Amino acid sequence: MIVNSWARHYQEIWLERAGDPALPDWLRVASAAYGRHRANGHATFKRGQLALILASVDRETGAVVPLDRRHLYRAIQTAISHHWLSERSTARCLVVPAHAVTGGLGDAWEECPQHVRHPAKRHHSGMTFTPKRHHPVMSEGATQ
Repeated sequence: MIVNSWARHYQEIWLERAGDPALPDWLRVASAAYGRHRANGHATFKRGQLALILASVDRETGAVVPLDRRHLYRAIQTAISHHWLSERSTARCLVVPAHAVTGGLGDAWEECPQHVRHPAKRHHSGMTFTPKRHHPVMSEGATQ
């Protein structure tokens, strides 16, 4: 019988890894997600905050240089391609993969301010529809 065992992790160590310039940027991005995600799987950041977490120090001036937004985008996309992050991840909200990560502070049903869905949107034909709510612990394509 195959058992899908699991363990808990401390988020602080993941945040420390996110700040380690010796690691590749994609792994630092994933580490930031694992260090900040809430029970809903989302790790939200203020505008520019993630780029600052992944900053480097200019050796000549000593100035802190935030990661360029194009490099940040590539790092997020690489972390997604390595299956460390969900395809829903952006620079404002990194989403850990629901099939691999669960738990964290907060409520699993808490709405993410970056991924909030309006209860009813008007279709171009004038008809309204209400999107189905996805359970945050289920796999990405599954609906309740």
